[in-house]
Amino acid sequence: MSNDSHTPDPSGLPDGAGSPEWLRERVAEVKLTPKGELVARFLAANPRAGSVESASELAERIGVNVATVVRFAQTLGFSGWPEFQLHFRHRYLGSLLPTDVLRSHRQGEGTSHLEAAIRRDTENLQAALTSVSPETVEQAARTIYDARRTVVVASGSFAAVGQVLAHLSAVMGLPVTLETRGGVSTVATCAALEAGDCLVAISFWRQMRDVSRAARDARERGATVVAITDSVFSPLAEIADTTLMVPTESASFFQSLTAPLSVVYALLAQLEELGGDEAENTIARVQRVWADLDLFHPYDTT
Repeated sequence: MSNDSHTPDPSGLPDGAGSPEWLRERVAEVKLTPKGELVARFLAANPRAGSVESASELAERIGVNVATVVRFAQTLGFSGWPEFQLHFRHRYLGSLLPTDVLRSHRQGEGTSHLEAAIRRDTENLQAALTSVSPETVEQAARTIYDARRTVVVASGSFAAVGQVLAHLSAVMGLPVTLETRGGVSTVATCAALEAGDCLVAISFWRQMRDVSRAARDARERGATVVAITDSVFSPLAEIADTTLMVPTESASFFQSLTAPLSVVYALLAQLEELGGDEAENTIARVQRVWADLDLFHPYDTT
């Protein structure tokens, strides 16, 4: 056999930096029409255009009709172009350096940073109503509630989402802990997870390798993995048993945690409902300890 022979790529997309691996893998799983293949090849070579242009704009550039672009998205498992683009754009932004993202988000004249930030978060929250279903939140909450123990893994600014989840779960009496140190500490903390345990892995944008590795190892040992991430194209989405998909794009170089925190609040409310009287009694005990320790300024009752 010749040394330069190789197995053809089932995706049909060109090799190289212009063809994202995550798109190649997704396309390889389906059978596209010839015109659908044109859409795939264009997106592979022009990911920025795919992340910002409408279905009609894309269709005109490729030389197909709008229905072809919509069917392409539906063939890949999405309801239509807007849902596909939401996930595609988040994964594309994750391939950029923060300085590149910053340049793409420069505000035009007349737009304040306050307005841009709030408008973007409003869009993210609206999109989250579609990207996360109540049934998925219920499933994730049930997994955490039934687990013998749960470890929440996150790092950097994303740890803020994990902090809220772990802290308020503990206030309800649930055996939930947080690991934010990363690297060898994450590996060591998650090494003992097994069947009956739960790992909540939180990572957005440029996915953290140690978080993904911890999730993969935990699942291989039988633990259940819940992911909170921002795209079906993310490594975590491929690993997790349950995935909460939340938009995180901001108006600057960082990711916005507004929508993820809102989804975590829904998850916590679901956990409180599952806990019933036991959760309420635990919260009351915690409040009494807070009072005994005199942790807060007293209420002004006059």
